[in-house]
Amino acid sequence: DYWAVLITCFTLQKHIQTSKLPTELEIMKFCANLSFMFTEHEDLLERYGAAKSAGFKAVECAFPYHIDKEVLTETKNKFGLEQVLLNAEPGDCLGFGARKGEEEQFMSSLKKSLEYCSAMGTKRLHIMAGKKMEGVGQEEATQIFLANLRRAITHLEQAGVVGLIEPINPWSVPGYNLDTFQEGLYIVKTLNHPNIRLQLDMFHLQQVEGNLTRNIEKYLPYVGHIQIAQVPARGEPNSAGEIDYKYIFTCLEKLQYDGWVGLEYKPVDKTEEGLGWIKEMGYSL
Repeated sequence: DYWAVLITCFTLQKHIQTSKLPTELEIMKFCANLSFMFTEHEDLLERYGAAKSAGFKAVECAFPYHIDKEVLTETKNKFGLEQVLLNAEPGDCLGFGARKGEEEQFMSSLKKSLEYCSAMGTKRLHIMAGKKMEGVGQEEATQIFLANLRRAITHLEQAGVVGLIEPINPWSVPGYNLDTFQEGLYIVKTLNHPNIRLQLDMFHLQQVEGNLTRNIEKYLPYVGHIQIAQVPARGEPNSAGEIDYKYIFTCLEKLQYDGWVGLEYKPVDKTEEGLGWIKEMGYSL
């Protein structure tokens, strides 16, 4: 009947007008890096509670291996947080991946790190290349890293974990074995396996290569995780520095990046006081 159809159409139009439609700004998912944020709490376990209180649904951290994995898992679960990322156990040289003669240490570190991933439900593991060794050139170090990662793939597959490699700028970490994005991309392309991906930290990319718009387009198809911080002081995205993060997030949205964005920055002041940028840029936790 005419009136029934008219009422239905009016009701539908009203629903469309008042419903909260998904927007591009809702795509970004931010996780707190507990090695950099909430350091007002000396105890790593307390930072989980602080992150939850601040509204985070997920966290990442570098090296939690001084704490029993069951204790970490219990703490994470208590606060209902997802553990997005861990770094592999680093030893004394920021990893073993590209270090000659340390293949056994590499595998031992990998296995222990994957045990933590399995316990905590973590699906991403940053596998570190380690510091450069005297007498070992870049080409040889890259081949060592490739060989170690090939051995790692089976273990990563069994654990359901993606191994990430991250180029790190030479000012923050001088003498690191993986300090260019071209080298990182070469490794990922050579291995050509879904369990080995790039970790793209804008803080490092800006300092090593710049040209962020084109480089994000270039590297994103090979990326398994993104991290952010302002350059050069590594503060919040809206702190003084070289990167316009509102624009960067727009680039990521246009390229349909739907993974986590790790907040690996050093708060200028107290962590919670510095979180206003999230709302300012149109996002929420």
